[in-house]
Amino acid sequence: MVVKQLRRFLRTWVQTLLPSVVTAGLFLVVLGELVGREVRALDGVSYTEFLAPGLIMLAVVTNAYNNVTLSFFGAKLQRHIEELLVAPLPAWLIVAGFVTGGVLRGLLVGLLVAALALPLTGLELRHPGATAGMALLAALLFAFAGLINGVFARSFDHTSVIATFVLTPLIYLGGLFYPVGRLAEPWQTLSLANPMHYIIEGFRHGLLGTSAIAWPATFAVLAVVTAGTGAAAWALVARGVRVKP
Repeated sequence: MVVKQLRRFLRTWVQTLLPSVVTAGLFLVVLGELVGREVRALDGVSYTEFLAPGLIMLAVVTNAYNNVTLSFFGAKLQRHIEELLVAPLPAWLIVAGFVTGGVLRGLLVGLLVAALALPLTGLELRHPGATAGMALLAALLFAFAGLINGVFARSFDHTSVIATFVLTPLIYLGGLFYPVGRLAEPWQTLSLANPMHYIIEGFRHGLLGTSAIAWPATFAVLAVVTAGTGAAAWALVARGVRVKP
């Protein structure tokens, strides 16, 4: 399953890998370079450096999510998901196969965006372990969420509804373009319930050495949410929801 997904998104790299890199590049040039000239330093770094970690995580989570959603829905549409369910494979292994493909795509695109951002921002890897751990947990969380979306999707339109109306607002309201601490109440408090806020701040800690949230709290919240989402995805696949007659 993993090899099949790798071949699919590498073969169609113009559609699967390139768009996120182009989008991140446009944000860095238009917002980071042009708007950033009018914005004073945020949390001790330039606006371009403040923006880059969020753009990298944007690429990681959207690609991990979309890859698993479309892969699982495609398996349902082509009816070969039933072959996996009746084969002597435990449900956790099926989940792992789909999720691993999404995680690999998310991390690969994140690396490509990081490679683009480095010459434009001069980012330094302050905490390698924190950076890698946050990227992996974020990719896992949204790969599990993408699998849940794929389970319930009945058409290709359904595969984009959650990404458009839930995932995108969470990302853009999670402090990607601004410090959440500068929001007025009640928006600042509401942002604390947004998992993307913790993901972006945790990744900023790894790259910039600065964060509005303590690293242990960031990691703990994300780990709990990821474990819960993974358990839900496993339960749905094990029961054959929307797959078994």
